[in-house]
Amino acid sequence: MWPPAPREPVGGATQPIPAVRTAGPPPQYRPGAPAQPPVAPPTAAGAPGLAAGEGQSFAQGAPSAEPFPGPEASGQGPAEGTGPQGGGRSKRRTALVAAAAVLACLLTTAAQTYDGHAFYEKVSEEETKEIIVAAGQAGKVNGVEWKAAVSRTEAPQNSKHGPEVTWLKVDITRKVVDKGSATMVAEPTDVQVQDRAGRIWTAPIEAVGDRPTDRLVVGEEYKIQGLAIVPTPVANEVELSFRPSNYRSDTPTDELFTREGAEKLVPDVEVLRFRRR
Repeated sequence: MWPPAPREPVGGATQPIPAVRTAGPPPQYRPGAPAQPPVAPPTAAGAPGLAAGEGQSFAQGAPSAEPFPGPEASGQGPAEGTGPQGGGRSKRRTALVAAAAVLACLLTTAAQTYDGHAFYEKVSEEETKEIIVAAGQAGKVNGVEWKAAVSRTEAPQNSKHGPEVTWLKVDITRKVVDKGSATMVAEPTDVQVQDRAGRIWTAPIEAVGDRPTDRLVVGEEYKIQGLAIVPTPVANEVELSFRPSNYRSDTPTDELFTREGAEKLVPDVEVLRFRRR
């Protein structure tokens, strides 16, 4: 390339020079005062152009144009927890510790809850007691009287099943006969129909009408309905069974989440099976 680019003077900087910080306000101009000669740039003491001692006097009296080395340059990092960055790191560390503590607490609670629930289910399954109820009769469990019936019903309009299956309607009636069982408000579980070969089909249920959520009225009947789909050849033989719940609405909450509390609860060990004929 011609002409060649002008060279930088020897000793020229390739990076911006930091601004020089002054120790005090700039000198004020006074009318009539002689003009101050420009100050020469700092050089080593004894350098040409300065008398002996002038370089040392300048270095002591005026700040250097070189930037002061920071903690990183001197090998020392910023003090822990000091300054805006240190304070931010300290706050983040505290937040992380707090979050870890909350997570540990939640995991412990979840483990205890799972342990209590698993223990309760294990006892219920291992000690299951099947109670056979004759056709048209009622079964009684812990002060609550249960009746049930299964009958054919029409398929819903949006059903995609053909004649190979039959829809069954499930009708369950619950009546509290013992005042001490009035707080047993939960619906039964494991509602299903079973044929003679042991095949099982679930029957989802729902409560009919409004009912109290804390205490049932003694002697009043409460309806529950459900539906099941079974193969048509076994529609007349399948039998309904379910597990009445012994949950009480006045049970202390802490007894539902620990194994010690689960041991105090009455397990749902009874299963009612209603004969068709």
